[in-house]
Amino acid sequence: MSTRVNPATIGLFVVAALAILVTTIIYYGSGRFGANWYRFNVYFEGNAAGLQVGAPVVLKGVSIGQVSSVQVGFYPENEDFIVPVVIDIDGDKILWTGEFLAKNKESSLQKLVDQGLRARLDLQSIVTGQLRVELGFFPETQVVYRARNGTHPEIPSIPSAMEELISALQQFPIEKLAATSLRIAEGLDQLINTSRLPALVDELHTAAAEAHQVIGTLDQQVLSAGEKAGMLLDELRVLVADGHGLMRTLHSSLDTLTGDARLLLSNLDSGLKPALSDIRKSVATAESTLRTADAAFQSANEMIGSDSPLRHELLTLMRNLTDAARSLKSMSDYLERHPDALLRGKN
Repeated sequence: MSTRVNPATIGLFVVAALAILVTTIIYYGSGRFGANWYRFNVYFEGNAAGLQVGAPVVLKGVSIGQVSSVQVGFYPENEDFIVPVVIDIDGDKILWTGEFLAKNKESSLQKLVDQGLRARLDLQSIVTGQLRVELGFFPETQVVYRARNGTHPEIPSIPSAMEELISALQQFPIEKLAATSLRIAEGLDQLINTSRLPALVDELHTAAAEAHQVIGTLDQQVLSAGEKAGMLLDELRVLVADGHGLMRTLHSSLDTLTGDARLLLSNLDSGLKPALSDIRKSVATAESTLRTADAAFQSANEMIGSDSPLRHELLTLMRNLTDAARSLKSMSDYLERHPDALLRGKN
């Protein structure tokens, strides 16, 4: 007589077989069973709230893997709790050029770490507050390993941008700033409520009025100085005109001297002494004219500065006139001693 099989037992075996089949399909379908999946450990010191299993792992904004484990552990060397995270990276999502990826993934990873590969937490969604693991190259950061003897290779971690911001805010001297602001507010309150405020306002008003008066006085003085400067320029113009007149007088004296010389030549036989007397008179006139010019230029020298271009020009003119007068006097003296030089020339 055969034993009857319980239908419930058969159904239980069928359900278990289906569960195993579905699990196998999911496991193989996920692709992690292949040789192109790599597993790494990352240790985060900050708050990992919002990081869940299945969170994406991104590189340059491209999802290349996911988080497979999130735990929390106490590490005596740090005397603090650290969050160890296991991530799986799909090697098919990364295109390797040349023979960079060696057969030993630890040596390949070390090359990337030496070039600045780091992991940090990044905000995945502002609305949900969920986090993801971001891989990037930060060669200026320090390499810190938490567990070199782990079951998987370790990727060094760095604080997230939010953690750096919070750390900077924590170091900001808020209490000192608040105390300083309180002292400033108290000082303003005492200044506003002091009994000397009306007197202080009156003093400020008086000081402003005095300043306005001083500015007005300075304005008048500046205008007066400008008028005086204009008068000085007018006097300088007159002086220059006198200099031109002096030059014309000197030219006239020279013409007279030349005429006297011609007269001396024509009347040499009749008498030399009257002509020489006229020459002396002409020289005396020239000397008087030069003295007048010297006095005029001395007056101009007192009115203008020592570095004025006009002063230098006038001094040059005076020197030229003096040289001309000396030449005339020398010529007169020579003719007085040698009257026949007008006929024969100078030896």
